[in-house]
Amino acid sequence: MHLAICSDIKEFKLDQLQDELWSRNFPGAGWITCLYKVATASSANVASGDIAIRNVRSSKWLACDIYVIQDMDSKDAEKLLELGARPFLITCFESPLYAPRFYQNVSQIAEKFKYKIGFPFKGKKCKFSESVGNIDFRFPSFYLKDMKEIQAWNSRKKIILVAANKYITNRVFMPKKPSMRGLIRQVKNMLRKLQDPFYRIALANSLHDQRLEVIEYFSVGDNLDICGKGWDKWDELPSTWVKRLENIIKERYLGVCENKIDLISNYRFSICFENMVMSGYITEKIIDCFVAGTLPIYLGAPDVDSFMPSNSFIDMRRFQSIEQVKAFMNSLDDKSALTMIMAGRDYLKTEVGRLHSYEGFADYVFKLAKTC
Repeated sequence: MHLAICSDIKEFKLDQLQDELWSRNFPGAGWITCLYKVATASSANVASGDIAIRNVRSSKWLACDIYVIQDMDSKDAEKLLELGARPFLITCFESPLYAPRFYQNVSQIAEKFKYKIGFPFKGKKCKFSESVGNIDFRFPSFYLKDMKEIQAWNSRKKIILVAANKYITNRVFMPKKPSMRGLIRQVKNMLRKLQDPFYRIALANSLHDQRLEVIEYFSVGDNLDICGKGWDKWDELPSTWVKRLENIIKERYLGVCENKIDLISNYRFSICFENMVMSGYITEKIIDCFVAGTLPIYLGAPDVDSFMPSNSFIDMRRFQSIEQVKAFMNSLDDKSALTMIMAGRDYLKTEVGRLHSYEGFADYVFKLAKTC
C-alpha cells in the first residue's frame, strides 16, 4: 500500500515533511511526519504527491496501489487520480477566510473521496455533515513529547498572545500606508464577497477586531506580552487601529518565538481567539495551552463546549464585559487554576483527545487506510 500526501504548498513537496524539524514550522503538519513512521513500521509507503507521480511514471509504483490524501484542492492529487490512483481522504485545516475558493467548491472537490476530515465537512452550509466514523474532527497540533511540566502559578508572568498580525474584515478601510498591494487585496475581497455568499458570512464572523480590542484592554497595567509575525509592521491595518495600538505594542512585542509551547508555559493566561466564529472551527490555539499548562482565554467556535471540557478554559462568551473577565482571572488562586489546567490535560489523555496529537491523528488515518 502506498499513501500519497498531496498539497500545492511547495514546502510540503519532495517528502520534506518526513523531517520533524521541518514540519514543526507548519502548525498542524506534524501528523504527516508521524504517518511516514507509522507506515514504514507496517511495510507501507508514504510519499508527497510529486514523488508519488514520479514513482508511477518510472514504473516504481502502480497507480492503482496508491491511496491519495488530498489537502483541499491539489494539482498533484488531480494528476494521480487521472493516472488511476484511489481517492482515499481529503482534508481541510483552514477557515473560509483563508481558503474561500475551496469552500465555494467543496462539494464538487470532495465528492469523490471516501473519507473527509476537516472544518468544511461540518455544519449546515456544507454537504458533508458527518465526520469519519463516529468521531468529530480534532485539529492535530502537538507531539506527545511536547507536553510541558506545569510550572508554579505564582512564579509565572501574567498574559501572552502568540499570533500573527493578520487582519481581514468585511469593511473597506484606509490603511496606515496606502499601497497598490493593499488596494488589490481589498478589491479581491470585495469581488469574493459579491461572488460567494459563504465568504460574506466568513468575513462577518471575523474575530480580528475583537482580538485587537483585547490587546488594547490588557495592555493597560496587566503585563501583556505579544509574540508573532507582523506586529512590527502596520501597513495593512486600518489607520484607526494603528493610532490606538502602535505605541502600546512597541513596548510589549517580543518578536517571533522559536518555540510557542515553551514560551506560553511561562504565563498564567494565553489569549487564543480563532480567526473567525464557525461551528466546529477549533484550531491549535486552545490545544497548545493545554499542552503548555497555561489557561486559555478563548473566543471562537460557538460549540466549543461540545468538543472539550467547559472548565478547562476561560470562555469569553460567559462574561458580560471584559472587565468581568479580568475580575475572574484575578480571583483565581493556584489551586483553582491547577484544577482548570488539569481538566485540559485529562481531556488530551482520552481517546478522542489523543487525536489532537500528531501520533494519535496519524494512527487514526492509517487505520482508515487499512480498512479500504
